[in-house]
Parts: sequence; structure tokens; C-alpha cells
Amino acid sequence: MPSVSPSAGGFQIRNMEGRNTFAFLHLPISTIAGLGLIFLLTWINLANLSPEKTSVGLDSQVLVKLMGIALAGIYGGMGFFTDRRVRSLLQTFPIFWLVIIITFYFIAAAFSITPTISTASAIAMVSVLLMTLTALVQIGIMPVLNAIFAGMAFFNVCSWIVYFVWPEVGVLAEPLPEGKFAYRMSGLAHANTLGQYTGLTVVMGSILYVTYQKRSALRVGLTLIALGALVNSLSRTSLVATFLALAIAYRHFYLKREYITRYVFFGCIGLVGLMLISTQVDIGAKIIEKMTLVSKSGDADELTSATGRAEIWAYTVRLIQKRPLIGYGAATSTFYLIDYSQYAHNMILNVAFSTGIIGGFSMLMMVLGRIRAMMTVSHPLADGILVFIIINGLFENVIFSILSGMPTIVWIVSLSWTLLRDDPLLDTMTGELKKTET
Repeated sequence: MPSVSPSAGGFQIRNMEGRNTFAFLHLPISTIAGLGLIFLLTWINLANLSPEKTSVGLDSQVLVKLMGIALAGIYGGMGFFTDRRVRSLLQTFPIFWLVIIITFYFIAAAFSITPTISTASAIAMVSVLLMTLTALVQIGIMPVLNAIFAGMAFFNVCSWIVYFVWPEVGVLAEPLPEGKFAYRMSGLAHANTLGQYTGLTVVMGSILYVTYQKRSALRVGLTLIALGALVNSLSRTSLVATFLALAIAYRHFYLKREYITRYVFFGCIGLVGLMLISTQVDIGAKIIEKMTLVSKSGDADELTSATGRAEIWAYTVRLIQKRPLIGYGAATSTFYLIDYSQYAHNMILNVAFSTGIIGGFSMLMMVLGRIRAMMTVSHPLADGILVFIIINGLFENVIFSILSGMPTIVWIVSLSWTLLRDDPLLDTMTGELKKTET
């Protein structure tokens, strides 16, 4: 059994026992089924092999995804009815916020302009939630994390193959002002979705390597492949989210009391330097000049308006004000926001649009509650996932997509860590929490 001990460089897992490569052959069928479903839904639910990545129809791809969701629902349903631990988790915050949100998705589906699609999307959310919780309590956190990482790595490798072999699908020509185009790697999905997959793969791969000491040449190689795809996707949000997620996950390396004096000193030096420079140079003009280098179109206005999302958010808020209690139902933004890229481009606004303000409020409380927990005690994996998804969630829907997939699965994992008794870091984290409380 692994043991955990805090060190100056953070929490490390020691004495990891070696495992037989073919040990899975001796696993019970329910474990193989659970890990197989986690692997499958991690990569398949957001995969899209059509050249038009924003279109969704009842084609063979969707039918395969629905079959996977049905199997996940059966597996998760059996866990719910036969395992008291699964039912207990559902009644515990912050997981219970998910139950409230999904309940309002079902209520909103009754008033949706596409009730069948909205109901199917809500069923997918329930299936993913129950499947993930069942796998976590019956199989364990580490096998589930390995299955998720394997699914993400599979998605990334296949995206590279599609990028080179089938560029009509694997390359996104994003139109820009003045007839320009940004050619972005999209692979199996939209370039922004690929950015989320690859960024989270880098975050999880790094944390599994550093903290959980899951070290192998294959895992390092898959993480580097993901990093290459992340850069090639030109997803600036995911690049920033990846850096900040790792920086906050390992804040215990540099946020120490003995360093505060140094930070204040260098901060004052920097502030004085900035004041002196401002008397000689137009800093505002320089900032705009640098922003044009980062923008895809060469126009700084693209960034100051959050690449046009500010207008989308304002219109979404106006729509929410018209139906504040019941919302419009899942998967209906493609109709109501057809002139605004078909999505709310914000995960809290997306939930509020789909379910009404109560669902949106529940989503906000779930996020704030998890941030509060992060401020109380550090858990690198849960904190890294949280920060990455929140930053992406400012500009994309991320979780609770039409067919919930990888981001929703890892979000559930990040919410559940305090409730999982087999997390190798739990005893150490609980000890640290007790110290903080006393």
C-alpha cells in the first residue's frame, strides 16, 4: 500500500507497489466495464468527425455516443440502486449542487422547443454523474484517473492522426476580419475543445507524475504530445488556464511566509520602475501594440471584447430575463443564439440560460464553494482541475455540454475528492485541514 508524507516540496506518495501489466485480466467484470465506460465517454462524447464542427445531428456518430451513454446509465443506475455509498455521495455537498442543476434541466426540458433533445441531454448528464460516482466508490480514484488519462491521451493522439491524414476535418480555418484566416489544429473536435482536452491532459499528466509519482516514459510522452497539440490548437484560453492551473496547484512551493518579505520588496521595486518608465514611454500604446501580437486578427479590440464574447453574454442575459424561472432547455442555444455563434460561451450563463436562474445560482454556488474549499486546504489534482475549468468556463460552456463528456467527468472527480476514502492524499489533506481549523 502507498504511504503519504508531506515534504518541503509538497505532498509526495512513497513506496508505490509495482503492478503486473496484465493485472486487469484478473479484475471482476464490473470493474472492467466501469473503467471501459470511463475511457469511452472520456474521448467519444465530444469527438466530431464532420468538417463542420458546430453542427449536431442524429447521425451515426451521435448514435454511437447515445449507446455509450445508455450503457453508462445502466452501469451508474445499478450502482445507485445497489450501493449505499453512491446514494450517500449524491446527498453530500458539493455533489448535491449537481443534482439540483440536473433536476432543473429536466424541468426545463418540458418547456423546450426541442423537448426530446433536451431530455436526452439531461439523461446524459445523469448517466455521466452516476457512472463517475459508481466507478469512484466501487473501483477507486487511481484506476479511474488512469482510465480518464488514457481516454484523453487517446483523443489527443487520434487528433494528431486526423490533423495530418485528414486535414479537411483536422484543421479549422477560422475566419478573421479583412478576409484573413487562422489555421488551427482541431483534430477530433473544435479547436477550442481540443485545447480543453490537451490542456487538462497536461495538467493531469503533470500532477500524476509529480504528486502521485505515476512515472513512465509512456505517460511523459503522452503529456508532451498533448502539449504540442495544445500549442497547435491556438487556444489562448486553454494555454493560460494550463499555466495557472499548475501554478495554483503547486502554490505551496512558492507561497510561503518566509517569501512574503521578498515578494513585497520586489513588488515595490517593480512599481517604482513602472512609474519611472511611464514618464518616458506611452505604456498604454505599448500594451495595445503587444496585444495585437497575441490576437489572431492583429486587432487589440478582439481581446478587449473577449474575442466578441461580451456581446454574446449581453444577449444571453437578455434572453434569461425573458424566461428566468424555467429557462429554455438543454441544447436549445443553437436556435436562440444562432446569430451569436450558437453558444453562451460561459458555463454559468449556459446553465442559467438552459435551466433558469435557480439552476444558474446553483452552478455559481457550486463553483464558489469549491473555491472556498481550495482556499482552506490544498489538493493539487482537485485544485488544478478546478482552476482550469473555471478559467475556460469564463469563455466556453465546458461542462454540461449537449452530451456531457470529459470536462464534466473530471469536474465530478474534483468535487468528490474530500469524500473518497481511497485517495492517497486524503489523510494528509485532512491532517492539514485540522491544523488550519485549530
